[in-house]
Amino acid sequence: MPGIDYRAARAELRLAEVLELLGFVPCTRQGQQLRGACPLHGTHGRKSRSFAAHLGKNVWYCFRCNRGGNAPELWAAVTRQPLHAAVCALYRRLGRAAPWLAAPRRERPARGDTMPEP
Repeated sequence: MPGIDYRAARAELRLAEVLELLGFVPCTRQGQQLRGACPLHGTHGRKSRSFAAHLGKNVWYCFRCNRGGNAPELWAAVTRQPLHAAVCALYRRLGRAAPWLAAPRRERPARGDTMPEP
């Protein structure tokens, strides 16, 4: 299975996109900072403010379950999938191609060099 370039995925995937897919509705907003009910542990109270998301920094944290991270990690946690499967699913859901790592090139012996005998 090819590897995902997680550095590129973290840079490309926006927390705002993931929150929109999850149907997150903040109860308060101060600039780029959103507060509301945590999509992980199931609090659905209208005034719950245990979940904080900073859209500018692209990070989130829940003060109740003490978990946090970036957009791909939130999607993985909510969908209860390993990170690789969650990132693939998230890109499919957003209709984009996932950033794959290039396959490593095999070293070829220089001309005249022979391969060692096994």
